[in-house]
Amino acid sequence: MHSYIQLLSTPTADTTGTALILDVGSQRYLFGNIHEGLQRTCIQRSLKLSKTTEVFITGTTEWKNVGGLFGLILTLADANAAAIMSEAEIARNKEKAANPQQLAAKADKLAKREAWKKEVLVEAGLDPDDHGAPEKYGKHRLTLPTLTIHGGENLTHTIATGRRFIFRKGMPVNIVEQSEAGQSELTDDEREPDWKDDFVQVWKLPIDPSTQNHIPDVSSEPPRKRSFDEFAGVDLPSPLNDAASIEHSYTAEDLKAMDQEMRRFVVTEMFNSQWRLDALFEASLPDVKMPTVLWIKNKETNNLQRYYPPEERPLPDIKVFLRRPWPGALVEKLPSTKPCETAMSYIVRHYPQKGKFNPEKAKALNVHQFVWSALKNGVTVMSRDGVPVAPDMVLEPTRKGGGFAMVDLPTKDYLTSMVNRPEWNMSRVMDGLQAIIWNLGPGVARDPVMQAFIQQHSELKHVISAPDISPNYITFDSTTALVIRLNQIDSQHYQIPIHSNISPLVPPSDDAVEMKDLEYVKATRDLRLQLEPEFQIKESPTKQPFLDTRNVLELTPKEILELSKRARDDVASSQLMERLTGQNLPSQDAEVICLGTGSSAPSKYRNVSATLLRVPGCGSYLFDCGEGTLGQLRRLYNSDQLDGVLRDLKAIWISHMHADHHLGTTSVIKAWREANHGLSEHQNRPDLPAQSALSFVEAIQEKKLFLFAGEQMIRWLEEYSSVEAYGYDKLIAIKTQPTAPKGSRFSSFMDWRGARVGFTTDDPIMNRAMMEATGIKNLVSCWVDHCQGAQAVTVRFHTGFGFSFSGDCRPSEAFVRIGKGSTVLVHEATFDDDMEGDAKAKKHSTMSEAIGVASAMGAKRLILTHFSQRYQKLPNLDALDNVETKLNDPQPSEDGPKGASAELDVQDRRPSVGADDQVPAPPTSGRKSPFSSPNSSPLLSPTKHELKIAVAFDFLRVRVGDIAYIERFTPTLQRLFEILEQNEKAKAQDNPGEIARRKKDEQKQEKRENQRRAAREKEEARAIRGEGFRRLSRDTAKNEGRDDVGAADSPQDTEGGTVPPKDSTHEHVGEVEQLDRTRVVSEEVENVHRPSTPLRMLSHSPVRQHVAS
Repeated sequence: MHSYIQLLSTPTADTTGTALILDVGSQRYLFGNIHEGLQRTCIQRSLKLSKTTEVFITGTTEWKNVGGLFGLILTLADANAAAIMSEAEIARNKEKAANPQQLAAKADKLAKREAWKKEVLVEAGLDPDDHGAPEKYGKHRLTLPTLTIHGGENLTHTIATGRRFIFRKGMPVNIVEQSEAGQSELTDDEREPDWKDDFVQVWKLPIDPSTQNHIPDVSSEPPRKRSFDEFAGVDLPSPLNDAASIEHSYTAEDLKAMDQEMRRFVVTEMFNSQWRLDALFEASLPDVKMPTVLWIKNKETNNLQRYYPPEERPLPDIKVFLRRPWPGALVEKLPSTKPCETAMSYIVRHYPQKGKFNPEKAKALNVHQFVWSALKNGVTVMSRDGVPVAPDMVLEPTRKGGGFAMVDLPTKDYLTSMVNRPEWNMSRVMDGLQAIIWNLGPGVARDPVMQAFIQQHSELKHVISAPDISPNYITFDSTTALVIRLNQIDSQHYQIPIHSNISPLVPPSDDAVEMKDLEYVKATRDLRLQLEPEFQIKESPTKQPFLDTRNVLELTPKEILELSKRARDDVASSQLMERLTGQNLPSQDAEVICLGTGSSAPSKYRNVSATLLRVPGCGSYLFDCGEGTLGQLRRLYNSDQLDGVLRDLKAIWISHMHADHHLGTTSVIKAWREANHGLSEHQNRPDLPAQSALSFVEAIQEKKLFLFAGEQMIRWLEEYSSVEAYGYDKLIAIKTQPTAPKGSRFSSFMDWRGARVGFTTDDPIMNRAMMEATGIKNLVSCWVDHCQGAQAVTVRFHTGFGFSFSGDCRPSEAFVRIGKGSTVLVHEATFDDDMEGDAKAKKHSTMSEAIGVASAMGAKRLILTHFSQRYQKLPNLDALDNVETKLNDPQPSEDGPKGASAELDVQDRRPSVGADDQVPAPPTSGRKSPFSSPNSSPLLSPTKHELKIAVAFDFLRVRVGDIAYIERFTPTLQRLFEILEQNEKAKAQDNPGEIARRKKDEQKQEKRENQRRAAREKEEARAIRGEGFRRLSRDTAKNEGRDDVGAADSPQDTEGGTVPPKDSTHEHVGEVEQLDRTRVVSEEVENVHRPSTPLRMLSHSPVRQHVAS
């Protein structure tokens, strides 16, 4: 058996922790911190995690250790689902290709071979049924593997908080928390492993700090008054629904176990749900909880069509169709928890290894080759001469199995508990242990206690990974190499990311103890430890040394350098300077920093969405905050500069709940709190809900960070705040949603804990306080066509500067109106123009559509971003001159916007514009508005001379007044990418395997696209024929007469839709089709929402939970 450890990451600016893979043949195990950027690190180094089914998280349960977990689960789920579909397709194709005669001949051949095998086994004295050749793992795997995640307390709670934006069916997830699993029992001073499989045994080491601090319960919630059975739709006797009755009937441990059972149910439904989007049921409109997404049956065509209920009450008594709620969304609020300081570590051992089989000895003893496997498995067999042959006659002596420990110590407080663990003195655990991988916090490695322990166990190899020891090397080589070349072309707007191949991320303290006499290995990303068949330390065969920036500079073609010099000379020319000096743009010194310019998932060349705006005299503002945003900031600014940026950060805007737009928010908030208030050990108890504008004004007297987002984002941050004191108590989280225009004035509805707040309210004190605290004059948003709750935003400042940010969307009339006259527009351009069909299907924009929006908006400057990760090259802007595009705002997507009430839900369908923008209202008669319908007149996009356009790459930093200069470098960039593409093709020609691989990948992708297209066309045809309605109608009578119609609606029903949240780390993989392409199956109406096994098991036990009243 061969096994080895491969280090994936060490502490750098991009990766906050240490992670490694244990590879044992066909199985891989992931150990360490599942931090932000881990998935991107694996992509950069071409390390696949597809074989991973067991994850062991070290350290405490906090975001720096689990921030990359959501993305990892999604990656594994999608990879496994795709693999299963592919394998099933291969199996079907083989069955189709085989003719009956071939199948019969093959079956006859197999039958004869099986009969011969039985004869040989009987001759060797073996039972054919027990000792036959073991069945191999089926080549065509058609079942979903389960991903098991081991970790400390609060891990299930952390994952359950993502139920609003994570929904996958590709891989069931099982969470094993140490608080639930406990420790294996001690027998004769020995411990059995806490977990094991066919390859390894794992002992879990929960380590507590030597001085446990009292952790207050940060929950502001009263005891739960809803039982789990209510949430499951089971009515209990009234005494059991009483909170006091529950508290007196069950112990604290019982209630804690019940809470945990609910969390496990949520996680199960997130990744292994039987929910179906195409399952509808019929109900009377007055019985339905509003607002929600509704359909009615068109009497003429017999087809479904969207229905928008009137604002007047009472509602008409008509039949409507609505979706069954997604079970995971039924839990409006998770039970509260509190931070846990226990840090998890692990000892991993292989089983004793049998001696090597000697085939020459077996032949000499006249043993049939077919039964050699039985000898290898320790079974005595008979030779052909009738003589018994024992395994030790042909096997070398058994040896101890190798192993390693991974120990995570966040601070020095954990050292005493770690040293006193009894496992270090247990032969059952330690025999064969070869190395310890230390994942340490700053200063721990230099502590005398730590150094004494290492010296005491000098027989082991010690590998140390710590932020004050490991170098802050470049993690993402591809992005950095690209930025280095961009820096050569335009050094004013692209700087080489801050890094060091020698110095650590955190400098050692002045009184730090030297480590010269300590024998240890410094952890690096190319380090590999072989465990079996013998222990060795060596470099990975796929070693990627530290990026040689000098070599990248030298390899840049001279042609590119000459073109860039011409561009710089052109920019410096007096005529251009004079022309651009008269731009008359407000806040020309405002700076736009593109931290992430890719879409969907991180890639080698682009990180996911994040844009920083810095307006002198006003503040800094972050628009979207995808995973790894803080790491990008650390590469742009040194420690002191970053503290300055964070102290100047006033607000964060989150456009929608796709994970590639918000999973970095927690890290940024924590860094902001540390820079502004210091990172206290525990956060204060959250403030009580506001009762008036006065309490809000009082709350913002202290420096706080504003968050403008939808309600689901705020709920996620609030739920996670009970796991970790990351700074939620210093956050002013404002729920933002568009409202109906009043004449020519437009605004957004803003809510802070029940109080109406904003920039243009009727309370001048409120308005002034908001403006002073944020530096913003007004902020207005509008619904856009992308996903449930997606919004675009325009922010205006007192200087006259206007900044519009699209988020993800199709071209929007409403966005054009609220952003009228913006100084800068940052708009997504996910697809090239030749992929307009994909853009429409996935609700994104093409480049020319983005330019059309800028033209209609009258924006002065346009920055294009959010490019598909399949594109590294620069789009051809010359091809976009004078292209035509149409702007329209169709009815909201069937996912529906979220509203606070039915009335708001109706109002939300109309676009909104900033309160200070005097924008003409849409015409009601006479001349037709150019935005009035999808068939409206096309708009010419501006040429380069009318609108200045910048195409963004990661780490672009540009002043508003300099955006026009960037266009001068476009020809140089285009030529650079042409050369890079030619080099890649030349490299591929020298590598036939690479060509074959790319061709195979292209064929797979094309096949999948054809399958999806065929499925869509088929479902569209079914919807048109109305077959779904006719089948549904035959069974709707079963639902008539029920008095609980609509009672099981989820919280998402009351917020505009019952669709499960579409996650974003891979937002387009397995995307659920819209209902107008739905087939409605009557059987699904009856079966889709039956409780899963955990629900049925608890259907008669009162369990506490949070559910909407």
